[in-house]
Amino acid sequence: MRMPEKNAAYGRERGMVLVVCLLVILMVTLIAATATRTSTFEEKMAANAQTYNRTFQAAESAVEVAINNDNLMFEAIDDVSTATSSQQSVPIGDSGVTASAQIEFKGEGIAPGNSIGSASTYMYEIHAIGSMDSMNATTEIRQGFYRVSFVGSSDG
Repeated sequence: MRMPEKNAAYGRERGMVLVVCLLVILMVTLIAATATRTSTFEEKMAANAQTYNRTFQAAESAVEVAINNDNLMFEAIDDVSTATSSQQSVPIGDSGVTASAQIEFKGEGIAPGNSIGSASTYMYEIHAIGSMDSMNATTEIRQGFYRVSFVGSSDG
């Protein structure tokens, strides 16, 4: 019975368990570090998407307020030098988010579908801004719209 040969082979493999364990620990550490980095980036992307959505909604609210404010439209028509209204701040209930809108008068024309001339179209453009200073984020919206005004007939 010669057992020493088996023991000799076993003696040469003694350090392999340590090397394999160290490699496994290194791989698990790299996977954990990558998962942490990915999670951090995803969190930043979600925060940016939420901030963009909040500023966009604030700018949309400013557009809606400006469209429904006749005084801004009249102010834009009356301003002969720039044809723009004053900047109107729009109250936003969310803290840290601000919004404002300004209307620019683009001109007068014939109402769509009415070539007879009994109606005039006043064309405007709204420039609305929603911003969140704490995140250094701003969303700007430009939207055109028109108002139709029916003019009385000058026939006798």
